[in-house]
Amino acid sequence: ETLPDWLRDVFAADLGVQFETTAQALLERAPVDLRVNLGKLSVQQASAQLADAQIEVRSVSGVPSALRVLTNPRRVASAQIYLNGGVELQDAASQAVVAALPKDGRVLDYCAGGGGKALALAEDPDRKVFAHDIDPRRMADLPGRADRAGAQITSLSTEQTAQSEKFDIVLCDAPCSGSGAWRRAAEGKWTLTPDQLATLNQTQDDILDKAATLIAAGGVLAYATCSVLACENDDIVAAFLKS
Repeated sequence: ETLPDWLRDVFAADLGVQFETTAQALLERAPVDLRVNLGKLSVQQASAQLADAQIEVRSVSGVPSALRVLTNPRRVASAQIYLNGGVELQDAASQAVVAALPKDGRVLDYCAGGGGKALALAEDPDRKVFAHDIDPRRMADLPGRADRAGAQITSLSTEQTAQSEKFDIVLCDAPCSGSGAWRRAAEGKWTLTPDQLATLNQTQDDILDKAATLIAAGGVLAYATCSVLACENDDIVAAFLKS
């Protein structure tokens, strides 16, 4: 069985003809993707250095900074190119979110977590990058990761964020069911309940409402999740725009 009954109905309603292929894909092993630190080296240079470490990679269509690991993924963490900040572990989909944003200005990663997207954002020298998370402990490793990558990122508390100068871009990679990433955490589909999903929807609404107050005139509010469910994506955005 690929999904609990109640989720099967939600998936089928939201995904239509893509339901079966999506449900099947969530049973497969997720790929290992790397983000090349383009501030340090080119994709070609990164590929060559990884090959020297006997890690074979290929590019990912539509995501210029992404390399997909084809062999020896366990060697990545000990490879010199990883240790010196030349590559980071990051899904191509996450990299695509960053690639879609404007290339300059004051940028706030509002739900930063471990800071992967903040690090990617900081590669562009025309951006001034800030990171916030409602639980600052999630960002504990970010200063060390930023040092390794040669990135400038300012971490802000919730109070500092509210008092700060407005931002040109606010990225909300909101907490969600993770339904689009259940290849990595299959237990999520069996532990999620309708009540938990409703609570997540309320959190997503709240995040957008708060983030909207932080944007400068003419700025960009970007919303993303790791979910394939309409109630966490299209429905949240539609309700926000209506309000």
